[in-house]
Amino acid sequence: MKTVFTARHIRLHPRVREIVQAKLAKLERTMPGRAEAHVVVTAGRKDVEVEVSVTGGHGTLTATARAADQPSAAQDVMDRIAAQAVKTKAKVKSVKKRVSSAVRRPAVWTANQPAEPAPPAGHRRETFSPRAMFEEDALTAFAASRREVLVFRDPASDHALRFLYRRRDGTLGLVVPE
Repeated sequence: MKTVFTARHIRLHPRVREIVQAKLAKLERTMPGRAEAHVVVTAGRKDVEVEVSVTGGHGTLTATARAADQPSAAQDVMDRIAAQAVKTKAKVKSVKKRVSSAVRRPAVWTANQPAEPAPPAGHRRETFSPRAMFEEDALTAFAASRREVLVFRDPASDHALRFLYRRRDGTLGLVVPE
């Protein structure tokens, strides 16, 4: 793994280089393909900041840590990078597991079977005979169902047809023919 070290306002401690390269050697097993690391060590007034950015096949991992000395800041930042790498690898594995093989896809099954005529695009068609219900009963039955339209006969008004439907805003509407 190609590693670039940059020190700002401070001399790079040799132990920092050892810590970073040892951790990156372990990280190479989880990072696919070529990966590059950039390590920046910056001196503050009372502490040292170490920033590591690793760019690889699964994206960029970046972490920053502050400590009183360079080796402890480098250890902290490399632990954070390792945790990010493990998390990223787990995400990639879970995505790969979700993809099913071509053998199990329904599209492959239907290719061997004769094609059924497709229903015409547009409106859905259902056939049923409307039940006799009072409006209150129809409202409770319709609210409990997931249907978009309910057709029923009103026994109070000589079995006239009524239509209950859901509006786009979620309210219900009732159509009473004249």
